[in-house]
Amino acid sequence: MRIRLMKRVAIIYESIYGNTRQIAEEIREGIREGGNIEVRLTHPGGIHTDDLSNYDVILFGSPNHNQAPTLNLMKFIDRLAIVELENKLGTVFDTYTGGNEGIAVKKLENKIKEKLPGIKLVMEGGSFKVSGRKGPLIEGEVEKARRFGQKFREKISDEE
Repeated sequence: MRIRLMKRVAIIYESIYGNTRQIAEEIREGIREGGNIEVRLTHPGGIHTDDLSNYDVILFGSPNHNQAPTLNLMKFIDRLAIVELENKLGTVFDTYTGGNEGIAVKKLENKIKEKLPGIKLVMEGGSFKVSGRKGPLIEGEVEKARRFGQKFREKISDEE
């Protein structure tokens, strides 16, 4: 009989006005629905880079800030490059306004591929629309984030 170990997931995000935090929380709930998964939500200053070696899965989220992820999150990824993160799974997400869908996602994906090659991005990043600079989220985006978490849970379960 095969024993199924609990997966440990870290969601590291920046949130300036609370919208990206809300998306991170919904993604967490979508991931948790499958059971047997522990999910930790934190910002870059809330976890030591070395601690991430204890997680199986790492997600990164950021608002699109001046056509890029936040500088703080990008610097965190730079610092994370010295940590042993082989055989980890992950994805990314962003929040955006106007026609800027996916801009921060693509830059996060590229940064992870460059600096953290041990993390296998198992699905395309998600982008969630905010009505204005300070929000709130566009109607339907909260549910979309939960579905993103559910789909991600399926992807990481397939990787066992």
